Amino acid sequence: MLAVVALCRLLLPSGPVADLAYLLVVTGAAAVSWCAIARGGRAGGWTSAGVTLSATGDWLWQLLTWAGADTDVSVADLAYLASYLAIGIGLRRVLDGVPGSRFDRFVDTSAVFLVVVYLEWLLVLRHTVEDDALTPLVRTVTAAYPVLDAWLLALVVRLWFVRTTLRAEAGWVAAGATALFVSDLAYLVTGQTSVGLDVGWTLGALALAVSVWAAGAPVASPGTDAADRVAASPAVSRSQVALALAPLVLPGVVELVAFRDGPDVDPVPGILLTGAMVALAFARATRLLRQQSLLRRALELRARRASALAADSADALVVVDPTGVPLGGLGLPAPSALWAAVGAADPAGRRDLLERAGRSPGRVCSAELPGADGTWVQLRVVDRSAEPDVGGLVVTLQDVTDRRRMQDELAHQAFHDVLTGLANRALFDDRVTHALARTGRTGVDPTVLSLDLDGFKAVNDTLGHPAGDELLRQVATRLLDQVRPADTVARLGGDEFAVLLEPGRGDTPEDHRAVADRLLAALTPPFTVAGRTVRVGVSIGLATADPDEDPSTGYLLRDADTALYRAKRAGKARVVVFEPGMRAELELHTQLAADLPTALAAGQLRVVYQPVVDLSTGALQSFEALLRWEHPTLGSVSPAVFIPIAEESGVVVEIGRWVLQQACATAAAWRSGPAASPVTIAVNLSSRQLEAPGLVAEVADVLAGSGLAPQALCLELTETALVDDTDHAARTLGRLRELGVRIAVDDFGTGYSSLTHLRRFPIDVLKIDRSFVSGLRPGAPGTPIVQGLLELARVMGLDVVAEGVESEHQRDHLAAEGCRSAQGWLFSPALERAEADLRVAAAASVGAGRGAVAGPGWFHGPTPEPVAGTGSGR
Repeated sequence: MLAVVALCRLLLPSGPVADLAYLLVVTGAAAVSWCAIARGGRAGGWTSAGVTLSATGDWLWQLLTWAGADTDVSVADLAYLASYLAIGIGLRRVLDGVPGSRFDRFVDTSAVFLVVVYLEWLLVLRHTVEDDALTPLVRTVTAAYPVLDAWLLALVVRLWFVRTTLRAEAGWVAAGATALFVSDLAYLVTGQTSVGLDVGWTLGALALAVSVWAAGAPVASPGTDAADRVAASPAVSRSQVALALAPLVLPGVVELVAFRDGPDVDPVPGILLTGAMVALAFARATRLLRQQSLLRRALELRARRASALAADSADALVVVDPTGVPLGGLGLPAPSALWAAVGAADPAGRRDLLERAGRSPGRVCSAELPGADGTWVQLRVVDRSAEPDVGGLVVTLQDVTDRRRMQDELAHQAFHDVLTGLANRALFDDRVTHALARTGRTGVDPTVLSLDLDGFKAVNDTLGHPAGDELLRQVATRLLDQVRPADTVARLGGDEFAVLLEPGRGDTPEDHRAVADRLLAALTPPFTVAGRTVRVGVSIGLATADPDEDPSTGYLLRDADTALYRAKRAGKARVVVFEPGMRAELELHTQLAADLPTALAAGQLRVVYQPVVDLSTGALQSFEALLRWEHPTLGSVSPAVFIPIAEESGVVVEIGRWVLQQACATAAAWRSGPAASPVTIAVNLSSRQLEAPGLVAEVADVLAGSGLAPQALCLELTETALVDDTDHAARTLGRLRELGVRIAVDDFGTGYSSLTHLRRFPIDVLKIDRSFVSGLRPGAPGTPIVQGLLELARVMGLDVVAEGVESEHQRDHLAAEGCRSAQGWLFSPALERAEADLRVAAAASVGAGRGAVAGPGWFHGPTPEPVAGTGSGR
């Protein structure tokens, strides 16, 4: 709008209206510039100040004119001159945001300034300064205008040289300053004002106001080091060189023109200009030389940096032709021995890499190829044949042998057991999967052996983990010695191993069983570990893939593990071949293992009591507390089935505590009721309970809570529980004996006990296993084992209880051999609590009436047939 008003002034006649329009424009320009600063937080304060001072001068000049005062030199000139200074400073601030040397800008600006001042001297200044009719003040003020105009013009010219690095602000500032310069110069030449000059001044003010709106942050900033500063400096153009040198010929040209066409010109200003320009040109040349030196050093620095980076990033650099022949020439790297080694080790691979790079110019192609003596080299090839400075394929080579070895080692660790070097589970599963996949082509089914060491835990616990690790390494060596190179031996974890027998034509199931037998025999001889001789066995499950079943790795391993489980249950140290019926047993085992932890809380467990009688009198002596599980869907589950599961999971500790509480409370009721009886109670302890650190305190708490006398409680343990950790077992049993509790060894003769163990442990009772008692049949000679056990007990002063007595012949034979106590179906099955209460009461009444408990004939009726799971056991 202000620009429209300024242009419309051309249509207005001279007078107050035109003057007010002029003042409106310049005042509005000042207001616009300050609004830009206030609203946008922009730069341009000096420019706004210059526009405001110019407008102030216009108002002062107009007011003096309206008042009829002399306006040749007035206070208005002071405002005008100050405005030129402010605008000039504003231009300098714009130049300060340009990258480059301030000294270079000073030289260029000074050259333009001197040229313009010289021309102004010839055209205007000489006449003004030499006019004696004017006062010194008028001459000074009048001369100041062209001098300041020359300064502004020099800054504008300098802006033109760096215009590509500036914002729009510089263009508006330059336009405004140029408009002011042209109007001022025309005024000085003509010596009078006009409407055109007024429009030029107003448009200049408006352009300066617009520059404030366009002002912003500098585009570039100086670098931090010499290389960056030189790179950031604008390049010196030919026009700048011409600008610095052209003034040298200007005085001569002026003199020549004046000599030919006009009056003579005073040579002194020209000489002074020439001298000043020579000095400036020399300074500029010196500066250029210094810049050249800095640039050379910067290029050398960058070259050194590039060389150092290349040395760190590649072991060799070579430029080759499409056939791989190194190219020579100035600036090209020397031939590389690494490149030659790759060509000798893998010429086909190197040729393929070059061909791939040649088909895609400019694209990086890479590969890792073998070098000399087992080394590996990474190659990166780029085809730069089209570039004249290169003319070939650029190849960088780096020795990556250490990295490849590390990768191979990591890959080996990922698929092999660190301790033994055997395959791990991941590799074994992969091998089995591939063997099953080949079955369709070969028609031969692979076989998997699942192995678990017997007795390894005892070695690990007694000799320590380093000895256990050494034992595992020796086991791995023996296993590898018994299989073919094509077979895979793996350690799956702990003391679990597996073997994949790769199928071969002509292999039979008997051949696979023979391999399993060889492995069993190989691990039977003793091992020497940590200076000690140790023995471990192995249980093996064998499973062969069935083409009619699911041919997956998981099913084959599961079948082998199922056979292994059967081998463990059958007594260990044997080979069991998988049969399809075993899957049902495994599924049952899985279901029972999942249901057993909640069986106690669900009320599915109960305690039954089997009587123990005196063989000579038939009197009731005690009861053995036995555990029963009534599963909601499976019905009655045999203790022989679920007790090992409870041992494996550890839930046997909680269940055993509950059985102990129930049995002691029941026995206390029998001994303290109206028909008090001196019967005792026997409760089985598992190996897990014996290992628990709080067992003694737990037994003491149960006795105290139930009120049962310690002498009325007998704790039964298997031989295996005693030999797992003999030191701990001896200490625990000793503390139990201190409570007054009796100790019995259950199923004696079937485990690993020795006379040393019997003498070390505080044992009171030996229980002869039912497997020995069952051998006592009519017409058959007596079992030497039973006789030996009875004699052993007599010598050591131990009581004996025979288990599983099911016939009168067995009872009589045991009594004749000196056995005093027995239990079994001949006398009574395990009784529920109510039935046991009646038997205790009956025994007490008979004893009160006859002075003794019922004799041998107290059990009436036919001898019942034994039922599995209801006899002796937990």
